[in-house]
Amino acid sequence: MIKKLVKTLKSRKVYSGDISVRIDKFKLTPTQTIEKEIVEHPPSVGIIPITNHDHNILLVTQYRHGAGQTMLEIPAGTIKKHESPDKAALREMAEETGYTGTLSLILHLYLAPGYDTESMYIFVATNLKKLNKTLKMDLDDDEYNIKVKSVDLTDAVNKCLQGEIEDCKTVASILTYSKLRHRNKNW
Repeated sequence: MIKKLVKTLKSRKVYSGDISVRIDKFKLTPTQTIEKEIVEHPPSVGIIPITNHDHNILLVTQYRHGAGQTMLEIPAGTIKKHESPDKAALREMAEETGYTGTLSLILHLYLAPGYDTESMYIFVATNLKKLNKTLKMDLDDDEYNIKVKSVDLTDAVNKCLQGEIEDCKTVASILTYSKLRHRNKNW
């Protein structure tokens, strides 16, 4: 990680809601001043749930209005105020898949750092246990159409490489997990 100190000259919020938008004016170099629109988004989590019996990945399909399509993704969601990343991961996995499990953090990344503050913690979930009921009461309005799909890891990697999985967090997560799994056969 390379950190460079950049001096912010001015910052003004132009929208405030579940996310916020601000316009920052900053000096990138002594002679270069830039103005950028920045989306302020809370941190989030993504989970790669691994089934016990066949080591498949549980993915979800969900309609994404920004993309205008239903996408195949890892379960994911926003970390709530005063919630730790691992607690958020367990909650999101329970809400979207109906499972709980043992978490291992494998990645921390920024989703779109050119214009968005959102960072995401990616966990692998093993030792999955089916919950008695899925926690549907906390689902967002656009999450009621979620369907869970069990996908073989090799098939998931191929879907990423062939462009069938287009969600960046899912592609990064599956490819990273695949590489790490070759090093750690216990996953």
